Amino acid sequence: MKKRDVEYLDYLPTEWDRIFKKEYNNIHFLLPDMKINVEHIGATSINGCRSFRNVDVLVSTQNFADIYTAKMLLCIDEYKELPELNKEDMVVLIRKKKYGRVGVTVRIVEYGSETYLRFIAFKNILHDDYERVLKYNHYRELFFRQVDKDIKKYNEGKYLYINNLIDENWKLEK
Repeated sequence: MKKRDVEYLDYLPTEWDRIFKKEYNNIHFLLPDMKINVEHIGATSINGCRSFRNVDVLVSTQNFADIYTAKMLLCIDEYKELPELNKEDMVVLIRKKKYGRVGVTVRIVEYGSETYLRFIAFKNILHDDYERVLKYNHYRELFFRQVDKDIKKYNEGKYLYINNLIDENWKLEK
């Protein structure tokens, strides 16, 4: 995989919120008859979290089959699938056209599924603890340099970090 010349951006709440609202409206426009929830997740949804210029959107459907219906409808014009990031219970799309230099990733899952709950748990873990946000920012920046800006290696390490953090917090809640 190619190394990219990528830089983090400081938290830009007005910019991230504006783009999320556009995506929220666009997704509801493209899926008018579907019962879906559209939520802002990822670094751009957390106060103080830095980002790689990408707004993450979580679309949750009422049943598993609707994941693929939503994917099909969204991919007609506006989005393209990233099959390498899909899981058995999640489809990942990116918006074909960026908002300036800011991209959008859409993850489609079933509402209430474990994948859905993990995305929400991670957002809540960071939302509730600003010190953890600062540690997460620091970890990502160090790790990104450590893997010499290899996005694939970076994402693998980042998701391992996130999953360990979620698992640790779920154990504490029990």
